[in-house]
Amino acid sequence: MPDSDPRDSLRQDIDYDKLIAQTSPALQRYIRTLELENARMRQELLELRQGAVRRQRAESLREARADAPVSQLPTPRHPNDVMVLTITRRGLAKRTPLNEYSTQRRGGIGVYDILAARDDAAAHLAVTREDAALLVLSSRGRAFCIPVDSLPLSEPRGRGASLPERLLFTEEETVAAVLPLDDQRDTRNTVLIATTNGWLRSLHRNYVGTHLQPGTLLSDPRRGGPPAALALSKGTGDVLLTLRSGAGYRFPERLIGRDGVRGIQTHPDDWVVGLVGVESDDDEVLLVTGDGQGVRRQMAGFASNKSPGGQGKVIIKSDVLAGAARVRPGDEALCISNAAKIIRFAVDEVPAKSGNVQGVSILDIRGDSLAALAVAPLPAAAPSQEAT
Repeated sequence: MPDSDPRDSLRQDIDYDKLIAQTSPALQRYIRTLELENARMRQELLELRQGAVRRQRAESLREARADAPVSQLPTPRHPNDVMVLTITRRGLAKRTPLNEYSTQRRGGIGVYDILAARDDAAAHLAVTREDAALLVLSSRGRAFCIPVDSLPLSEPRGRGASLPERLLFTEEETVAAVLPLDDQRDTRNTVLIATTNGWLRSLHRNYVGTHLQPGTLLSDPRRGGPPAALALSKGTGDVLLTLRSGAGYRFPERLIGRDGVRGIQTHPDDWVVGLVGVESDDDEVLLVTGDGQGVRRQMAGFASNKSPGGQGKVIIKSDVLAGAARVRPGDEALCISNAAKIIRFAVDEVPAKSGNVQGVSILDIRGDSLAALAVAPLPAAAPSQEAT
């Protein structure tokens, strides 16, 4: 409550009203004006304090809904060999069983994941089996294929090991993109590589298997800039490229030439953040933004173009698109923020839209920024999805 009126203590010593009556009319009007202003400010202070109490109570209720019901939510049980791979900007990497992460409602606060230095943000996320391989593409376009089970096994709040040290990166070389390769569960035969400036290349999957010579140059930064995203496809559908600005461009994959093609036009302050192989108009693509919003965009409402290299059009109303991945009903999604807060939620909780919308809350960011997205398919279906 506001402090007591100072006039109350003043009246205990003197006759306040009699004293004011002895002053000039001008001074009396001035005093009354001050009293009215004081009363208004006291009322505003009271309303602010009451509002703060209401917000605090609402925040407590929201945290209770996000945290307390987690153990009560139906958390799908995946095989114990399904792993979540977390990688930071500096290349710290670890694997954690997917079952270690409880399912939350979309918009929850998540839990903290990989332990890293304060200035080392989370950057990449993937879900795949322990027996699979991980294709790692560096900022200089060099490729490495490593077994997933060779990454450190850790709990969600655990430490990782340095990929740049293990793979003998050169100075200032960083992890640019990663892609799980599960030969037993995923039959898609084409690997797509997109660069920051929109250049797109297509390779047969056999070219990047475990026999790949470490350090093989798969994407020349002199053409299109550093690599930005990797994805798998069947080679017969479309390619969807998304930009940080919220624009997207879709065209037939068969139009990618042997040496690659300009997939989408970019501006100097914009770059590619998502790459998805689209099989048909029945597909849905989960789009997530830096401020923790998301939507399932129906490809039936985002038509394919006849040629590559267009400027794109708005695919989601956001200035900071963080990632994109193809999803199906029943899938689960995992999102991680720069500060390594990770959330696991059902894709079906995100509304499916055919037009441009702002999306709904995916992760309670609270001053943070969403960094990456991965999809965990239904346990029974189990083909690995592309990660961004």
